[in-house]
Amino acid sequence: MGLKGILFDLDGTLIDTSNLIIQSFQHTFDLHYGRPLTPEEVYAFFGKPLKAAMEYYGPDKVDELIKTYREFNLAHHDRLTTGFDGVPETMRKIHNTGILMAIVTSKTRSTAIRGLRLFHMDQYFSVVIGHEECQKHKPDPEPVLKALEAIGLQPADCLMVGDSSFDLASARAAGVKTAAVRWSQLAWDSLLAEQPDYILNTIEDLLYICKSEQEG
Repeated sequence: MGLKGILFDLDGTLIDTSNLIIQSFQHTFDLHYGRPLTPEEVYAFFGKPLKAAMEYYGPDKVDELIKTYREFNLAHHDRLTTGFDGVPETMRKIHNTGILMAIVTSKTRSTAIRGLRLFHMDQYFSVVIGHEECQKHKPDPEPVLKALEAIGLQPADCLMVGDSSFDLASARAAGVKTAAVRWSQLAWDSLLAEQPDYILNTIEDLLYICKSEQEG
């Protein structure tokens, strides 16, 4: 009975990579086009696969842009990635309850694991579903369904936590309850439009949700 699994987006939800992502895009487009993208232009593609942004802003040299972006991103990953208060402690507490946890991200699996390790959270996640493991991506339900299959749980037993409308739409299409994080960098109205089942003002709110779901 109750909540058996929680699926998490990573960037903007458990770790703060906003500055890293923005600087990676700005470096890439300044180098190739002499025009760094604005933060607003970058925010529009938060939660989407990297290729989608490159096809939109630089369709004439997608592969070159991705290569430059990844080189900069990996070189500066640890320096420009920061944490959110209380997240590692909350992940540890949830893990200790026996609830299974998985990451569902639009970035590559290896980079996601690097981000988790940076804040000593990799041991709490039995499954990491990355971009390369899916044919379709959020908001399609495929990434969430793959995570459910990997942890061996049914949609009704799980909750998806994310900072973008793509996270919530993907989960809802898969039949999973949703929780939107209030510290999202994206337009809050876009998250509310997906009618999340829960809103997390702080990550610690998730502990109360776990408790209420177990009791309910």
